[in-house]
Formats: sequence, structure tokens, C-alpha cells
Amino acid sequence: MDRPVAIVTGAANNIGRAIAEELASTYALVLVDRADASGVASGLPQAVAVRADVCSEADCANAVASAQRLGPLKALVHAAGITQPAVPIAEMKLHDWEQVLRINLTGSFVLAQAAIPALIAGAPSCMVMVSSRAGKVGYAGFGQALAASKAHYAASKAGVNSLMRSLAIELASSGVRVNVVAPGAVATDMIAKERWDEIGSAVPLKRIGTPVDIARAARFLLDPDAAGYITGHVLNVNGGTLME
Repeated sequence: MDRPVAIVTGAANNIGRAIAEELASTYALVLVDRADASGVASGLPQAVAVRADVCSEADCANAVASAQRLGPLKALVHAAGITQPAVPIAEMKLHDWEQVLRINLTGSFVLAQAAIPALIAGAPSCMVMVSSRAGKVGYAGFGQALAASKAHYAASKAGVNSLMRSLAIELASSGVRVNVVAPGAVATDMIAKERWDEIGSAVPLKRIGTPVDIARAARFLLDPDAAGYITGHVLNVNGGTLME
């Protein structure tokens, strides 16, 4: 039986890799990353790796075309993103601000725009973007001075949440659901390993999140049986650090 096809970005490591591994038993995967994701792809049942810059219209179009060669596109999970060190806003460099906004927000727009026709053609289908708790509450870091923030990162993720809602409204009548997973602190190389226990102790559930936690949330939102009536939603996966 042919597998449904999914694109996963940021798939070479961290949350993106965990999502790819979580979906591998169900989907034929196109793993998209600026880095080489071929090592991840080689360990999965049916996956190909495509090197791409999510801010490049040509690269995103190529990734979607690669997916369509495998079959109808049923799912897109956009986990690619970057951050920068926390600094006071008054000292933040314009270059750093623009780089984070470009990759995290503009990249989300460019990729979504490239995928929309294929997702409509493959409908019912679903898009999931990975945002952040910071997109709702700002980002002053865990245990860091409040004077130092990641305002660029928080603003970019707030933009992703809003972009998702606009996409969900536009695409609902075409059978395409669009949602966001918003992680709290997750044990990846974006947080120094020696701080994981400290951060986890401040979480109501008393541990830091794992990439698998986020991957399973993404899988839930993609599942048409479990989440087929959910669109335009930001799913908090943060151990209780933000309760709504």
C-alpha cells in the first residue's frame, strides 16, 4: 500500500529529526534542511533528503516537487528555525533581528506558499508549524536576568502563530487544516546541556521537554482521525509553564 507523503523541515537534528522519526512508520518522507539530512533518511523506511534554504522560493518549490514525485502531499511539518543569544533589546543588532525573522517567519511564509497548491491537491491534508511558548509570552530566558531577552525569536514565533491562523482561515474550505505546536523549553542544542536539570526543576511537571514530546504532538495534529476537526489551533506543549 502506498504511503501518504509528508515534508518535514529542520529534519537533520533536534525537533525536526524527532518528528521525522515519529512519522516514519506512516509516511513517505521528504526531509528538508540546510544541513545534510541523508544520514537520517537512510535510517528510515522510506525517506529522501533535500538540502534547501526555507527562505528560497526555488529551494522550497524543489522540495515540494520532490514530495509530489512520491505521491500526493498529505502533510507538511515545518520545524526549521534558529535563535540567537539573549541580549537587551537596546543592544540587539539589526542583523541578528533580521536573520531570525527571515528564517523563522519569512521562511515559514515561503515554504507554506510553495506547498499550498500541493496540499490542496492532496486534500484532506494538514500543515503543522513549530512555534514556541515565547511567541505568546515573550522570551526572557529561564533563570536569566529579565533585562536580557530574545525579542527577535519571540517576535518571529508570534508571527508564525498569526500566519498559521491566516492560513487556516484561507485553506479550511479546501480541506487543508493548519495548526501550530508551541514547545516550551526542550532538551536540544539550543539550550546548554548543563542547564537542562535547572530548567526542568522550574517546570510544573518537573522535567524539561524532549524532542519526542513535540514530535508526538505534531503526529496527533496530523492524524485526520484524532484531530480532523482541529484547525487554527496553537497546541501548548510546555509541561505546564503556560496554561490557557
